Formats: sequence, C-alpha cells, structure tokens
Amino acid sequence: MSEARLDDPVSDAEARHPRCDPDSGEVPPPIAPGASRSGLPRRAAAAGRSLRGLMVCALFTLAYRALRCAADAGVTVFVLGNQSSRGMARSRLCAGYTETGRSFDGTCDEAMIEAVNNVIMHHGIDFVFAGDQTSTRSLIAMAPRLAAPCFPMPDLASFDLLNNKWRFTQLCGELGIQCPPTSLFDDRAELVASIATGATPLPAVIKPLALDGNRGVIEVTSEAEVMAAVIDYRPVLVQRYIGGADIGASVYADRGRIAAYICHRLRRATYVALDVPVVLEWLTRLVAATGVSGILNFDLRLAPDGEVYCLECNPRVFYKMPLSMLLGVNFIGFGLDGLAGAGLTGAGLTAPVVRPPPGLAVRSMKAILASLPTPWRLTRRDFAMLGYIASDPVPYIRENLRIDWEDRSY
Repeated sequence: MSEARLDDPVSDAEARHPRCDPDSGEVPPPIAPGASRSGLPRRAAAAGRSLRGLMVCALFTLAYRALRCAADAGVTVFVLGNQSSRGMARSRLCAGYTETGRSFDGTCDEAMIEAVNNVIMHHGIDFVFAGDQTSTRSLIAMAPRLAAPCFPMPDLASFDLLNNKWRFTQLCGELGIQCPPTSLFDDRAELVASIATGATPLPAVIKPLALDGNRGVIEVTSEAEVMAAVIDYRPVLVQRYIGGADIGASVYADRGRIAAYICHRLRRATYVALDVPVVLEWLTRLVAATGVSGILNFDLRLAPDGEVYCLECNPRVFYKMPLSMLLGVNFIGFGLDGLAGAGLTGAGLTAPVVRPPPGLAVRSMKAILASLPTPWRLTRRDFAMLGYIASDPVPYIRENLRIDWEDRSY
C-alpha cells in the first residue's frame, strides 16, 4: 500500500499519452472526452490483471463500505481522498492512497479534474467511482473530462432531482408513490407560524433538503421543541410523522430498468431481506420514469397498519451495502457489468431482477457476540460476517474506537 500526493500539473505529453500500465507495460490509448470507454474493463482482463478502480471520496465511513464491496467484486482499489478520509490508507484492501487538497464537495473545477486525471494515469486506472454523496455529485460533473470511464451514475439533473427531498416527494406524487404529507418552508419562523395556526400538525419530522446520514433530521412533538431545535439550514422540509418501523430498499438500475434489488430492515443488529411487493412496484415505476443508471437507496416507513411510505432517495452508495453483499447482492458488481457493456441488453431486458430470498438475514458482530453462549446457532452467514471483519480488521477497530470516524453523532 502506498501513500502519495499527486497534485502536480500534468504535462501535455502525459495528457495525450497516459503512463504505461505498471504490470503489463501496455500504454492505454488517449481517451477523447465523451467517447465510449466500455472496452477498458475488458482490456484489463486481457492484460491478465484485475480491474483497477479509483475511488474519490471526502469522508471515511461510507466510502470504506464502498471500498469493501468493490474489493469483493475483484477490483484493485486506489483511493483519492481528503484529510477526513485518511483512514483508507490503513486498509489492507487499499492498493494506494493519495491525498489531495481538492475537496470533493459536490462541485467541480479544473484543478479537481486535473488531480483525478493525475492519479488515473499514474496507476493505470480502469474506472472511477465515488464513495459518498458529495463526491458522487462532483464525479458526475467531472466524468466527461476524465481519462477513464466512471461507474454508472445518474446524470447531474437526475441526481439533483432524486437527492432533493422536496423535489423527490413531488416526483413520487406524480408517479402515485405514497409519501407522508410534506411541506416546504423558507425558514424556522415560517414553520413556527404554520404550526401556530394548526396548518402543520404535530408530531412531525424536520429535514434539510439534501444532507445525508440523518444530519439535521429532527422529530418534534410540540412547538416548544421546534423553538429549541438546532435548525441551521434553510429551506426547511417538514413531513408528518408516521409511526411504525424504518425499512429501506436499494436497487442497481441500468438505463431505466432494475437489475438488482433488496428491501431490507436492520433491527436488533440483524439485517433482514423483506418481501414488500409494493416497494418493488414503486421503484420500478420511478426508475423507468427517470431512465437512470447506478445505485439508488431509499428510506421508507412501514406503518403498523401495513401501509408503506417512501421518505427519501439517496442516489449513491449506502451504508448497509456490505450487508447486502453478504446476502448475495453486491451492487458494485452489477455496476461493473454495466461499465463493461454487459448490462440489460438483448435477452437481459426480460431477465428477472436479482434479489435475495425474503427472510435471509445477516447479523452484525454485536448480535453474533450475543449468541456465543449458544454457538450451535451460528449460521454460515455469521461466519461470513466474521470473515468480512477479520479480512481487514484495522479499519473496523479504529472506526469502532472513533479514531477514523467523521462526526456522525447524529
């Protein structure tokens, strides 16, 4: 594993002729912006080496999970990160870590493109993927200017539509997908006035439009709680509180069709595949309407009466992705098929959606440890989880000790 800084400008000669592959000596041909790059993964196989992926990321915890899924799919992963993602360098599955002062904050500029292309050429990278929300948006914007293809993602307009909680709920309404009653206010004062008149009933959930990981999400039951809450963003989105259980669903979409899907619930440190038919119906409708490709994750609520409500969409990698992988659905792997031009084409258009059987479960370390007094109850998937941790223990230990851990106290 190597650590480096590669922020130096690229020479014109290097831009025209990327560096030789360190293993094969092969010089990749220059790539014109916007050109088809689907042959690159196949060329890596022909050269007798694994696919080389470059992950760009701004943080650690979510990106590390994406790294694990990419490595499980057979990718040799290099990382281009920021100060907050230095923990990647301690993973034995990180083939090389480069730190840049360019922040993958959802924007894109010439210096950022140059920094990514430097690493692509230095390591002979076959494709680039993103490890968190803001880096996904930056990568979408950079993609036409990069010297390697990118993991399938929505286009920028679709990403912004799905990632914006207000616009997403409006789209769901147009498609007949049930969401909690939702309102948008310019600021806290406007929200408080609406609560005072009874126009916005409580309890409710207050959210920012586009932050991830539950940042800024607050459940309130009274006007006093609204006044006391830290709402340091605007506008303010408010959804009626729905009792019941948090569930989720994730898909890999290929140009408007779902190739892989899981509906899931994490409860008592156990991740379980669910069978909620209406969810797959909704997501099939939504993916078809937007025509997107890539990984999409959805937060949902299962009410006590069995009604399901769609809360929001995260058009990117997601925290529970390794748990889905341990249930047999590695979403990164499906993206590699799409990258190589082996997506839903021809007979694949009618192929069934890949999904784990309902009831299939994997337990986290906490649940496994609780079952040690009855070791005969350990399952094959329990041992797979133990193997997952043992294969790269240092990041797991450091994360649990809050050493490599951005502030996720929310």
